[in-house]
Amino acid sequence: MNAKRIALTGGIASGKSTVARMFADRGALILDADVAAREAVEPGSECWQRLREWLAPAFFDAEGRLDRRRLRDLIIRDPQCLVRLNAILHPFIFARMESQWRREIEARTRRVVIFDIPLLFESHAADRFDIVILVHVPPEIQIGRLMKRDGLTRAEAEKTLEIQLPIDSKIPLSQIVIDNSLDLDHTSRQVLDAWNRIAS
Repeated sequence: MNAKRIALTGGIASGKSTVARMFADRGALILDADVAAREAVEPGSECWQRLREWLAPAFFDAEGRLDRRRLRDLIIRDPQCLVRLNAILHPFIFARMESQWRREIEARTRRVVIFDIPLLFESHAADRFDIVILVHVPPEIQIGRLMKRDGLTRAEAEKTLEIQLPIDSKIPLSQIVIDNSLDLDHTSRQVLDAWNRIAS
């Protein structure tokens, strides 16, 4: 049974999801914080109720679904909103993932389990894990990818990056760093090296 607590993190537009898929292809079970976050804001849930009490009706569509893009724009304008959002969502997200982890360990499947947590360091959760894997690209690449992916201006992309800790500051806090700034073969070789380490 592999009971190492392993976290995968990165920065926005670092390609963390690509790396997560590479680990999944090798047999890892990925516990995705973004999936848990979407569950947390399902209409009718406790977190959703608290969001409805906080946010204006314009942040929800006719079916009551949260407009995540509008919320992200609000956070970019007022970073203090992120503190309030995290206080609502993070307890649910971590409890959900912890429950999934516990079931997998108790089932003794011997699978490698990886917690995929974009805001690992921002949520001060890194000390819960034995190994932290950071997907890293230089900030300039993050900005370029954000502009292309989300149709942002450079100023908007730079402001979006400010929501998270600088990606370079996460390097010394991580046990494994995967450079995702080149091609997929380059990334895949590093994932294999990391896999050999965490699956042993």
